[in-house]
Amino acid sequence: MIRALAVDIDGTLTDQNRVLCPAAMAAMRGLRVPVVLVTGNTHCFTRTASVLLGTPRIFIAENGGVVSHAENDMEILADLQVCEAAFKELSKIFPLERYNSTRYRFTDIALKRNFDVKAASRYVRERSLPVDIIDTAYAVHIKDKRVNKGTGLRCIAERMQIDLREFAAVGDSPSDIPVFELAGFRAAVGNASPELKAASDYVAKAKYGEGYAEIVKHMIDTGLLSIPG
Repeated sequence: MIRALAVDIDGTLTDQNRVLCPAAMAAMRGLRVPVVLVTGNTHCFTRTASVLLGTPRIFIAENGGVVSHAENDMEILADLQVCEAAFKELSKIFPLERYNSTRYRFTDIALKRNFDVKAASRYVRERSLPVDIIDTAYAVHIKDKRVNKGTGLRCIAERMQIDLREFAAVGDSPSDIPVFELAGFRAAVGNASPELKAASDYVAKAKYGEGYAEIVKHMIDTGLLSIPG
């Protein structure tokens, strides 16, 4: 049985315009198990989403750089300064443009997707910079190489005293793979990247939030989740 869900937000609970899907919200509110939001978004955005969705204030933000254990219990796992140094170096070569969420971010840098991401990633690898370049299809993130969404999930699971294999993971992008590598059940929405679909136990036919609702129904129908009610 699944005791908790680790769920991405953008492209998984939302549509392509980052609008929460009603079907996803309905499926979320019918669950008996806790849902841990796992996202590249900021802490304040994720907290607000958790309030709207009715999930606990237990979540992972900034691709694993920030973990919330409770309303007033936030843990920083990454170093923003290594990202700032990488941004400064990369800006000499690539036309990087930050999103206006900078003032809300504690550990990573979110960029607009208007530059050659593959070339920038290659530059980072060739020079062994201590960061990763993550493209979520909604933004490009420069993050501390030492952390990822999986790092955050390990931290959360330990505090919740839930075995990692008792988590189900749901997502849409390659940034979710570190979580998929830990979870006991892995499911991708229909719009997910080929890499994530290949790492999944179940791939929804429906896309975006409707796909998430389909996945929840599949888990209930197969006995992975207890029936709401």
